[in-house]
Amino acid sequence: MTTTEPTERPLRADAQRNHDRIIAAAGDAFAEHGLEASMEEIARRAEVGPATLYRRFPGKQELLRAILDARLAELEPQIAAAAQEGDPWEGLLAGMRALLDAQARNMALVQVLAQAGELTLLRQELGQRVLEPLYRLFAAAQKSGQVRADLDPSELKILIRMIITTWVHDEHAGAPPPWPRYLTLLTDALRTPTPTPLPPL
Repeated sequence: MTTTEPTERPLRADAQRNHDRIIAAAGDAFAEHGLEASMEEIARRAEVGPATLYRRFPGKQELLRAILDARLAELEPQIAAAAQEGDPWEGLLAGMRALLDAQARNMALVQVLAQAGELTLLRQELGQRVLEPLYRLFAAAQKSGQVRADLDPSELKILIRMIITTWVHDEHAGAPPPWPRYLTLLTDALRTPTPTPLPPL
């Protein structure tokens, strides 16, 4: 005997507008004040009553998870579009660009998730919804002979983290994240022909 999880009913139009305003307001408040942003401040910014906010989101953890879900839902179609590219290499590049751009725009959210002890959730959601499709793109580019064969697709997350770490610790605070420059350097190293074989792991 099998059971199915109950599906959540679609929100009414006015409830959906309140939901969207709350998510946007919470994202702005957390970006400005970190985890210290109060629920009352979020309700004020969203122009809803505290009761409306607490009915939908009992606490900050639920709000943060909803914000993460919304940001990933914006990214997923871009990754899906990259997977439809006729050229596996161009698809891989498009997917990596989309991920790095989203990461650059959401650094404040990542920091607040870390404050809230939700990095495990972030890694799980990002892995399933974004990185797994990128691994498949990487493997397709390898199969086509466009990417060096001595890397495992799962190592892509390490390479992306290298780029992110570079700009997070960049001394020029406030400057635009230089990920396009570093992505160009990285992808030149990924392409075939490979000049220098990698040492074994």
